[in-house]
Amino acid sequence: MVIVFRVEDSTIAILGAGSLGTRVIDALYQRGHRNIIATRTNRERLEEIRQQFRTETTANNVDATEKSDVVVMAVKPYRLEDVCQEIAYVTREKLVISLAAARSIAQIEAILNASRVCRVMTGIFVADEIAAYTLGSRCTTEDAGVIRYIFGDRAKEVKEDALADRTWIACDTGLIAKAIEYQIAALPELQHDEARRMYGATLEGIAKQFQRGMTGHEIFSAVAGPGSFTGKLHESLQDAGVYEKLMDCVKRTVEACKPKT
Repeated sequence: MVIVFRVEDSTIAILGAGSLGTRVIDALYQRGHRNIIATRTNRERLEEIRQQFRTETTANNVDATEKSDVVVMAVKPYRLEDVCQEIAYVTREKLVISLAAARSIAQIEAILNASRVCRVMTGIFVADEIAAYTLGSRCTTEDAGVIRYIFGDRAKEVKEDALADRTWIACDTGLIAKAIEYQIAALPELQHDEARRMYGATLEGIAKQFQRGMTGHEIFSAVAGPGSFTGKLHESLQDAGVYEKLMDCVKRTVEACKPKT
């Protein structure tokens, strides 16, 4: 008799339901998935998650892992090894998905050597993002389907080194939003809420053009005609070394997010 695994009927454990882990729960909840177990050391926050999503919660990673079919490790990189050691004996033959940067599949498989290990990098708005993932040596094509179920149908398989690039994009989400707030603060007349709505609509417009294949350079050219304010501002930023500094930040972040052997 062949038993068919249906991810829709599976129990998914989210170990470390902090900011990102809670967003994973929310993405699953939006899909209609209810068989979720969330863990976190902060019991007060764990109770808030239980009430918000009406899902099972526990401070015990082993208990959650033992009850689950799929394990999503949303813990910080510095805690990953300890959590792997903690759950190792109850993850046999299970799919274990790590969301941690700077820790390779090989490093995780060295501890969870009887598990199917993969890594996923996504952003804080899990349900709206395009995640990047890499499958480990024991993963199956069905496991790729589980990843797309949890992290969205647009999730893209990449080489493991490219996950560090995706981590930068996740970091840049906060930097973009922070930079916009500084610019809004400098606007003398518009109400801030009104300016945010306008920026939001503009960002949606940019997103649509990116999705249609337009590049940032092409969008800039469409805005910055000869003698335009945009063109002069670009030259000012270029002369001040702002773009070079930004590229340096990208390179240093990507390097820091690559696993060290």
